[in-house]
Amino acid sequence: MGIIDDKNDETIYGDGSENREGVVKRRIGINTLFVAPVAVVPVLFTIVLVVFGAVFIKVWIAEKETAQREVMAVSRIFDSYQQSLVDEMERYAASNAAYINVVSKPDANWISGRFGVDMAGDFSPDFSGLIEPSDGLTFSASRSGEPAQPVFQHILSSDFANALQLIRNNYLAGLSANEAGDILFAGDLADLNGSDVFRINGIPSLVTAFAIVPDPGGIPMVYQEPYILISVFKLNDRRLAELLSILPVEQLELLDEVPEGMIGIPLKNAAGSSVALLVWNPISRATGVIVSSIPVLFLSLGTILIMVLAALRQITQAKSELAVQEQEARRAASHDSMTGFTTRAQFYKEAGKRLSSEDVRINGASLVYLDLDNLKEVNDIHGHMAGDWLIMSQAVRIRKRLGPDALIGRIGGDEFVVLVEGRVGEDHFPSNLVGLFDDLIEPIEFEGRLIDASCSAGIARFPDHGRGILDIIRSADVALQRCKAEGKRSYRLFDNRMDEERCERRQLRSELATALQDDQFELFYQSIVVSETGERAHAEALIRWRHPERGLVSPGLFLPIAKEAGFTSEIDNWVLERAIRDASNWGGTGVSVNVSSSQFQKEGFAEHVADLLMTYGLSADQLLLEITEDLVLEEDQCTQKVFAELRDMNIGLAIDDFGTGYSSLSYLHKYPFNTMKIDRSFVARIGISEENDMLVRTLLGIAKVMGMKTIGEGVETQEQREFLVNAGCEYLQGYLFDRPAPLAESGLKRAS
Repeated sequence: MGIIDDKNDETIYGDGSENREGVVKRRIGINTLFVAPVAVVPVLFTIVLVVFGAVFIKVWIAEKETAQREVMAVSRIFDSYQQSLVDEMERYAASNAAYINVVSKPDANWISGRFGVDMAGDFSPDFSGLIEPSDGLTFSASRSGEPAQPVFQHILSSDFANALQLIRNNYLAGLSANEAGDILFAGDLADLNGSDVFRINGIPSLVTAFAIVPDPGGIPMVYQEPYILISVFKLNDRRLAELLSILPVEQLELLDEVPEGMIGIPLKNAAGSSVALLVWNPISRATGVIVSSIPVLFLSLGTILIMVLAALRQITQAKSELAVQEQEARRAASHDSMTGFTTRAQFYKEAGKRLSSEDVRINGASLVYLDLDNLKEVNDIHGHMAGDWLIMSQAVRIRKRLGPDALIGRIGGDEFVVLVEGRVGEDHFPSNLVGLFDDLIEPIEFEGRLIDASCSAGIARFPDHGRGILDIIRSADVALQRCKAEGKRSYRLFDNRMDEERCERRQLRSELATALQDDQFELFYQSIVVSETGERAHAEALIRWRHPERGLVSPGLFLPIAKEAGFTSEIDNWVLERAIRDASNWGGTGVSVNVSSSQFQKEGFAEHVADLLMTYGLSADQLLLEITEDLVLEEDQCTQKVFAELRDMNIGLAIDDFGTGYSSLSYLHKYPFNTMKIDRSFVARIGISEENDMLVRTLLGIAKVMGMKTIGEGVETQEQREFLVNAGCEYLQGYLFDRPAPLAESGLKRAS
């Protein structure tokens, strides 16, 4: 039996021998308990350092890649933003109306209203200007009121002049003559614009330019260098805020150098020089976090691992968010911000792809061109907020009816286009389109008021009415114009007869110029009589065109064509002068002349009328000017000034067709009318309904309270005459008394 010596921990047997193997095993085991942890620590430390180093390098590389992606994304988004400003310019520069009022028949009031007021309210350029072919500045405007001319002089004397010359060259290269000798633009609109970066008064700014060109065309052009519309957008805090809303960054500044810890891109001009630096704080700053946490990292491996994972997650999330932001930015550049529909350029691109698909080649397709009939009136009466609400509400109706997959574009302020697969015909009209038109004419409520939502549409088929998207849109536009000419609030399907009529209208347009030169116009006169006695008080001048081959051409046919061709001003002046000249020989009978809005608002109109009265010796109180409601809707100081001048001259002023449009009693207070004409549509319904009879009496009562004389037009029956006489109407006009007739047959004296 052995005993244990606690002192040396050896086992001693009774014979004094020692179990060596056991002692060695115990010592190895005891030493291992202490040596193993010591050996493992360096290994673990080394592993941690290696892992930490690898992770740090991976995070650093990932952070650099993310920064590079940020730079690329911001560059692309800035380019898209710059292109979106060019696209906005296209809406104003590429239009038939712009070409007519700038080139064919320059109208300073139209230019100022369109390129000054309308553009400022739409996408707010800081400066806008119109450059003549000779580089002269024919119009300029400033959003803030600061002088605009020095800005454009600086632009024209800079390297941007090369870009303007390239636009002119491309414009001239795109002009061609057809078989009839008409000048047409057959080039690409994409070649008629340019943009650059400048410092304007020390502030980095974007400058965009677009040539004035007809679109969709079909109007007379001249072979000359184009007028060019230029807009300047300061990259101030407001513009940077717009950019920041679509960029995946939290801060955005324009500086001359990149501060430490930030990244940026240079904004270079056409010459390649940097104008300024667009800088921002990078999304991912994981390496800085890791380096600052090294002391804590060694104390708490678990915390470090969590931070590394968090950093990796942050980078992954940043990459994901950046991809989403890039996608949203691309969508914002190709879609209208108000409606969500595609822009004009994007619609053309996507529609072109669909038209080339196998399904469309087999089944065909149709394009619907929609136009909101009365957006301008809604803006004038209820304000631009109501107009925007009308556009958005109609857009919601279109999308709801056609579904999320329909290709819809907004190509103008109040114009939409829809591509529908399958051929639409008179005998095959999809129910969703019928329902769409029914939806779009329903009134819309805005702040407790109902707004008229009248809509017109033209429809064209592919490939029957065109082989490409531009041809289809032009055909649909022709059908739309026919619809609007026939009374709006409906839709028309394009057919070849419309093309023939368009050619006929083009022929009439060219013959109108000859009519003006050869004095083919003449005036017919219709009596305005005293209601009780039938005595003639005035004769209304009504223009007619006695064509040498076509015979008598209706004004309802040639006046709209004259307006499109820019002949309205010449015709208006001719009518006014001829009527005053004729009436100067009538003794006590006066003359009534219709005045258009453009004629009335032309500078010096009142002085021109005074000169004609003096030249032909007609008393001012024998002249009655009939003015339609669309003029008084303008409510500007110029209009009020002309009203006051004419009234001071004792010239009669009549509001024509009162009650048929957007009349307001406030207009009768603001403008000094002394006569009200009751429209023939009210007179024709006399005796048909008590409501209409009450309405006529009400209109006559309003005129009496306002101290105005009244004329009832369109009187055809004795019953209508008796009603108006009893209701207090002072003057009458209509077939009951006489029909419009040439001067020689009217019973009036012919001018010598």
